[in-house]
Amino acid sequence: MTESDERISIALLNHMSQDEFVDAVGPVFEYAPWVAANAWVGRPFEDVGVLHDGMVQALKDADRGKQIEFLRGHSDMQVTLEAIDVMTPDSRQEHISAGFDKLTDDEQKRIEHLVSAYKTRFGFPFIAALRGRNAIEILALAEQHLGNDSTDMELYFAFSEVAKITRMRLDKMVV
Repeated sequence: MTESDERISIALLNHMSQDEFVDAVGPVFEYAPWVAANAWVGRPFEDVGVLHDGMVQALKDADRGKQIEFLRGHSDMQVTLEAIDVMTPDSRQEHISAGFDKLTDDEQKRIEHLVSAYKTRFGFPFIAALRGRNAIEILALAEQHLGNDSTDMELYFAFSEVAKITRMRLDKMVV
């Protein structure tokens, strides 16, 4: 069986009940099946891009409290092998591909300090799309964003990164 055989078609998604739809694509927005449930009303989706746009819009349309709750539902960026091992499969693969499983002790401590300080400052975890970036680039990105003084700017950044992550996930599962 090829990867494309395992992917679900947009046509099939368009004909699913809301519960089936949420079961199929709800995991794309980790721990927030309500995003898929709210996006379902936008069917039919022309293609994966329109589906993704609808899901992102469902997140953006939520009240700020629900948005913050969604972001807080994400764990802090993990840098230890033990923590990476218990992540969802997608998150685990993203962390490994960025090299988080090969950090030195000093790099681990530095990232842990940055993500902790970020969470304390803004009230939600530092979220960054890891694919295509390495751990050192992520570290620099965390330092840069920790210097921001606007929670609104950081919410925009977090949702932009969530959009990148979720689009990559949808591209792997929907054809």
